[in-house]
Amino acid sequence: MGNVDEGQTAEAGAGMKLNADASDGAEVLSLRPSDLPSPPQATARVIQACSDPKIGAQGLAQIVGSDPVLTAELLRIVNSAFFGLKREVRSAVQAVTILGNRALRNLALCLAVRDSVRPGAIPGFDVMSFWEEGIRRAVSAKLVANSIGFDPDEAFTIGLLQDFGMLALVFARPQLSPVWSELSVLTPEERRRREQAIFGTTHDRVGLVLAKTWSLPPGIALAMACHHDPDADGLPAHHREACRIAYVADHMAAVFSCNTAEAAITRCRASLSDTFAITAEDADALLAQVPASVEEAAVSLGLRVSVQVKYDDIMRLATKTLVAENRSYQDLTRALEQAIREKDALARQLQEANRRLEQLAYYDALTGLINRRRFDEVLSSEIARHSRSGAPMTLVMVDLDNFKSVNDTYGHPFGDQVLVAVAGVLQDSLRQTDVKARIGGEEICLLLPETNAEAAKPVVASARAAIEKLMIRTPQMRVPITASFGACAWAGRSLDHASIETTIATLLQTADKALYDSKRAGRNRVTWRAYPAPVA
Repeated sequence: MGNVDEGQTAEAGAGMKLNADASDGAEVLSLRPSDLPSPPQATARVIQACSDPKIGAQGLAQIVGSDPVLTAELLRIVNSAFFGLKREVRSAVQAVTILGNRALRNLALCLAVRDSVRPGAIPGFDVMSFWEEGIRRAVSAKLVANSIGFDPDEAFTIGLLQDFGMLALVFARPQLSPVWSELSVLTPEERRRREQAIFGTTHDRVGLVLAKTWSLPPGIALAMACHHDPDADGLPAHHREACRIAYVADHMAAVFSCNTAEAAITRCRASLSDTFAITAEDADALLAQVPASVEEAAVSLGLRVSVQVKYDDIMRLATKTLVAENRSYQDLTRALEQAIREKDALARQLQEANRRLEQLAYYDALTGLINRRRFDEVLSSEIARHSRSGAPMTLVMVDLDNFKSVNDTYGHPFGDQVLVAVAGVLQDSLRQTDVKARIGGEEICLLLPETNAEAAKPVVASARAAIEKLMIRTPQMRVPITASFGACAWAGRSLDHASIETTIATLLQTADKALYDSKRAGRNRVTWRAYPAPVA
């Protein structure tokens, strides 16, 4: 093949640099010309001649006419319904005159790629399936080109050639040819990623090497190389449109081959809208023309394709799939909502269980007052807190008078009733922030934070009086209930563990002594003792 002119060579070189910068091309560049498909000699001469400005229409007609087989094939295609000429073309001279060099070159290129690898040349590779995909991209590109005012024949050629690198890959690596069946049902992006994983390179990179080997025009070469990234930096502006057409044609073709039709339709509409501002309605109209156009183009090129599925049928299948997926999504949503409800119920049960555990761990089951263990913890932390602030606090010991006699005379259930009633009186008489604890059988301890003796005395006296007024009855009589109180106020500093422990012991002992003072003095009274002064 001869070289294209210097301007074309420079542009193709720019395309190669663009692609080489974008990814590692070592695997691509290791391919030798003998590893790649080559065009038949007759069509190669036509392609070369069409690119040579020195060869006029007469000379080009002589080259075409010198090969009877090529001439017959060109005339058959030119006169087919797909080409759409209004009058029959009967000679190579007429074909060259009517078509012009560019259209003739494109037609020769289509024949060249068709004949570069014939069916059965690559064991395990479905060549006809590959060309069916190629024709689908070609007619998609032509339909888009017609809608935006681009050369439709050029677009058809680009669409047919843009994935030619894939054919070259399996031609060079025939042992990997069975993967085509896996790749052909993927979206363009997914397929390119899988190609990289399987072959170590991709069809667009190999396509650029092919374009250079075949001396293809830069517009076609760059479309083969850049249809996955039509807006890449460094791409010549006047070739960008062709790359964009190839890009959207790839997504249009995927609608008919992809195993996820609903996603392919969405992606195709988006690519047409983003690239050429084509509405979803117009995109569907273009897609609807693809199947019939594929069958017509295949007949024109002498290729065999399967019966094409109509776009409406694909849409119906996609809708059914979406409905099924939506139903599945709704089922999953309901299951998730149920799981959330169950989780919330379990959380509430756990919260309740933790509350009950806290009750068991910190509270007296009979009276609801905190227990001795919790009281010790609270007393220690309150002494530390009051030590930091310097505020006073009051500790009160309470003991029910003659409680053993009450139990012995009226029974333990009645004694429990008395304890519950006394606990209720203390809860009502004291502040919510005051601590009330049952520390023994009938022994109760009260802690009044930030309260000195002067402020605590009327509160404690009121609690004692309220207990005395309790109306607790047996079936026969009212049982009088009284309690003795011993109290001690403290204000000081206990800043380490040892001094806190000392303060606790002193407070409890002092309040307990005051309690016994009340008992010895006749019960049912409150006795106060001062916190002992530190020994000098």
